[in-house]
Amino acid sequence: MRDEETPEPGEGTDPEQAQTGAEPGDGAPDQPAEELPDDHPEGEDQPAREPEGATESEVDPESDGTEPDPEDAPEPEPEGEPEPELDSDIDPEPETDPASETELETDPAPGVEPDVAFDEARDPDPDSNPDPEPEPQPASDADVPADEPETIVLPAQPDPIPDETDVTPTKKKRRRGRRAVLIAAGALVLLGGGYVAGAWYLGDRVPGDTTVAGVNISGLPIDEAERVLTEGLAEETTAPVDVSFGQITAEVDPTSAGLALDTTATVDSVTGFTLDPRRVFGHLFGMGEQPPVLDVDDEALTGALSGLAENLDEPPVEGAIDFSDGEPEITEPVDGTGLDVDAAAEVLAEEWLTADGTIELPATVLTPTIDDAVIEDAMTTQVEPMLSGPVTVEVNGETAELSADEVAAAAAMQADGSVLTLVLDGEPLANLITERVPSVGESPQDAQIVLDDGEPTIIPAVTGTGLDPAELADAVASAAVASDAEERTAAVELAQTEPEFSTEDAEALGVTEVIGTYRTPYPSDPVRTENLIAGTAHINGTLLKPDEQFSLLEALRPISTANGYTVSGVVVNGFHSDAIGGGLSQVSTTTFNAAYESGLTDITHQPHSRWFSRYPEGREATVFDPSIDMVFENNTGYGVLIQAYVTDSHVVVTMWGTDVFDVTIDVSGRYNFTQPQTLYNPDPQCHAEPGGQQGFSVTVSRTVTRDGDVVEDDSYSHTYSPWNRVICGEEPTEEPDEDSSED
Repeated sequence: MRDEETPEPGEGTDPEQAQTGAEPGDGAPDQPAEELPDDHPEGEDQPAREPEGATESEVDPESDGTEPDPEDAPEPEPEGEPEPELDSDIDPEPETDPASETELETDPAPGVEPDVAFDEARDPDPDSNPDPEPEPQPASDADVPADEPETIVLPAQPDPIPDETDVTPTKKKRRRGRRAVLIAAGALVLLGGGYVAGAWYLGDRVPGDTTVAGVNISGLPIDEAERVLTEGLAEETTAPVDVSFGQITAEVDPTSAGLALDTTATVDSVTGFTLDPRRVFGHLFGMGEQPPVLDVDDEALTGALSGLAENLDEPPVEGAIDFSDGEPEITEPVDGTGLDVDAAAEVLAEEWLTADGTIELPATVLTPTIDDAVIEDAMTTQVEPMLSGPVTVEVNGETAELSADEVAAAAAMQADGSVLTLVLDGEPLANLITERVPSVGESPQDAQIVLDDGEPTIIPAVTGTGLDPAELADAVASAAVASDAEERTAAVELAQTEPEFSTEDAEALGVTEVIGTYRTPYPSDPVRTENLIAGTAHINGTLLKPDEQFSLLEALRPISTANGYTVSGVVVNGFHSDAIGGGLSQVSTTTFNAAYESGLTDITHQPHSRWFSRYPEGREATVFDPSIDMVFENNTGYGVLIQAYVTDSHVVVTMWGTDVFDVTIDVSGRYNFTQPQTLYNPDPQCHAEPGGQQGFSVTVSRTVTRDGDVVEDDSYSHTYSPWNRVICGEEPTEEPDEDSSED
């Protein structure tokens, strides 16, 4: 676009010529060239010039009409296309002085000098005023009509910076641009076609330099890659997986844990037609190590890890407060360690085939419920007030005092969720008050089933006429934790109280007959016999109500000299040694067989590591505090009373109750014999043994029926070690023979 007030080149020519578009030399009079004004200081944008060819015919006023050189003549524009405003050869934003601009070149006719005025207008004197006032040349009478006003040349205004989108490119530029677009499009089509063809052609093979879990399958066809991968990982997919969490290590069977390699999916992940550039260029540059695709049974994996956690979790140590000789003893709480099953399943599924060594599974901290804060609160609010002074008991108009030590002897801090609560045993407290207050009657007495002359007898229950132990315990406990001395008084009423276990209850248990008995001979060893006598005394008279369990270790503890036991022979790790309570395994074996033949449920037992001829093969049970126990359960629906004693030659255990079962026991012959060996034992307490008896295996089966219906039908097998020859001391090392040489 042009500024409307800016004179266009050619405006001084004949208007008729300008309107008709007549070319120079057609007979129209020429206008003299005018000096172009310079209204723009240095550095400002200069107005754009019209193409040179538009005014060439007006250069020389004395021209004889000679045609300009065709090379300098402007190329005619196609009809209908607008004339470009800017010549591509002229900088639209010149920053140089107008005096330094290139002169307008013309080719005048031979013998004709260039017009001086035109040259001065194009190349003014650089020393002249940069902003001279324009002096328009007067037109001659022959050139300007008489009635036309005088033409005044105004200062040229700068054209606006042309918008590139408004500039119409020439044909030549359009042809060059169109050709470049076509060439680029063709190249892209060729490249794309080659890319797709290459991806299709190479899709049935594994890219080069490709491994899966260390197995190289580079460049193999799909079927061959699956075969190589299956064979290469056959051992890894079946071998146990070493895992650890915290300080605990274990193994996981991948098959039972639901872990399997999906070879087809693994190979498919690196083969087949795809336009993924990682896969396509992988054929050229290699794909490196690729992750295997696994087939994971989430339910089986979670189940396997849950079982692992159940066996290997280290439970926290709960805080506790006990009392000894009137003083509190605190068990400090300790955090435990457990397996984070969900997170462990993710780690194991991800690292199973690719892990180098043991897989570390995420562990979680198991915090105790009774922590330090609970212990501190119980000590502050209950234990310390209880031990601060005596408690007064008011009963039947009289008072009696219980000292802090007497209350503490009957006290226990019982855990109830995350709280410790003071609980008192009312029986000893009631006995103390009964002794000190003559008007108080007797406490109730439970019925008892005892052995009298070798047979069970019921001692009837006694109804109390005095204090209710439970009521007394609650009242004293409330008063004991009060800090104010006036509030440390427990008021109770005399009442008739019934025993917890009445005579009728004892009779209903039906302890009337022998349901099983067993005896084992013991060797002549006076020290060992003392342990047999002490052990049977601790379990004799034990009454099991229906569904109750009997633990031999709980009945025998504490296994100490203070509890009647002595040091005698035991078998530790297959070697003879000495320990307190040696011989108690015979009490365990005899009790186990009496319960086994009675049809009672076998909860746990463990035979000896080697067979002793005084016990029945397979049907014997050792015991070792604290790790090996013998436990059975009363499943008869009636009471079971245990009678145990030692004769001059045998240990005898009898079960009394109501005989409801028929029991059949079968013991197989010996099999899987093993021969004795010579072993060396460096233990200072070593006992030399001659050895000699073979090891063997045996299977024991038992069927229990009730009124013809099978109640239990089970069996177990056990392998005994041989009686090895034992030599005390370190095993000797063979010294090499001295070298000998021949002369």
